[in-house]
Amino acid sequence: MPSANEPIVIACGADDTYAMPLAVTLRSLLDATDPARAIVLYVLDGGMTSLTKERLATLCGDRCQLNWLTPDLRLVADYPVSHHISTAAYLRLLLPKLLPDDVHRILYLDSDMLVRRDVSLLWDAPLGECGIAAVQDMAAPWIDAQISAPNFEAATTWLSAARPVANYEALGLNPTGRYFNSGLLVMDIDLWRSEGFAEQVFRCLEEHREHVLWWDQYALNVVFADRWHQLDPRWNQGSHVFVYPTWEASPLTQQMFESVRHDPWIIHFCSPAKPWHADCDHPLRHEYFEVLDRTPWQGWRPQPVKNAPRATLGPKRRKGLRKTVHEVKQVLRKSSVYRKVSGSIKKLTGRAA
Repeated sequence: MPSANEPIVIACGADDTYAMPLAVTLRSLLDATDPARAIVLYVLDGGMTSLTKERLATLCGDRCQLNWLTPDLRLVADYPVSHHISTAAYLRLLLPKLLPDDVHRILYLDSDMLVRRDVSLLWDAPLGECGIAAVQDMAAPWIDAQISAPNFEAATTWLSAARPVANYEALGLNPTGRYFNSGLLVMDIDLWRSEGFAEQVFRCLEEHREHVLWWDQYALNVVFADRWHQLDPRWNQGSHVFVYPTWEASPLTQQMFESVRHDPWIIHFCSPAKPWHADCDHPLRHEYFEVLDRTPWQGWRPQPVKNAPRATLGPKRRKGLRKTVHEVKQVLRKSSVYRKVSGSIKKLTGRAA
């Protein structure tokens, strides 16, 4: 456990397209954290212009010590990316090698977050024997939700993935294990170095490439299965919490469900529809622009594209789509053809369709 007088060491990463969202993350972090607490910041440069770096340095001012890390992007160039994710997502895995030897612990934050509470409360938490601390993922809470979730029938319609590690049985993972989101990580860098965790994660990505879902998050959950410390879910409010129609369909208790929705400590805009997109309908989007206006990007707003099809689905539209799919499934399950096919599948696999 770190001393209360030690600086908080933060790491973030971004390329030039994510520089403005990173500015919001940093501005909100500096505003929320006790000004008496020193902050040391390391930014993984995934490809930023000198002008962008000047803007971020201006934002940080004297409030924190800003350090740039320039990784070799060729080291992560061959790993799969899709949609709004670039190879910059893998850069956090290089931190144990890139950070100075005197850095023993790091708080990693994705660059699409908005901090609402003093992170010293998070930084000072004991990790025990775990290499990382994280928050259970709201979109895919368990290794196998069908086995683990007591409310699976109510939740299945709203989950993004019931089995986010599709080959968990072959890997020998516990199906009732919780699955975490990698957007916020408290990392024991000493343990990462001594145990070679980064090498294990990269090896997992190579060996199980055909099963990788959600990029590095797949491999992190494989390597740290049952070996991570679970944080209060308010530290990483994923957008998916707004997809669940009620707490009964979610992985949370009623009290925590309401707390995460209405009083998050860190907002994570982790859906494809980001607040800086014109069609984003995130219910806390206004807070993003309130903070943005206290950065060098003050006054920036997305320009609506007239008569353009929506490229992404926000939480409300995904909810409606999943409801429609669920209703179609219910109709199909009543048909004689579905019962025959389902029966055949169950005989072959031991599990109903």
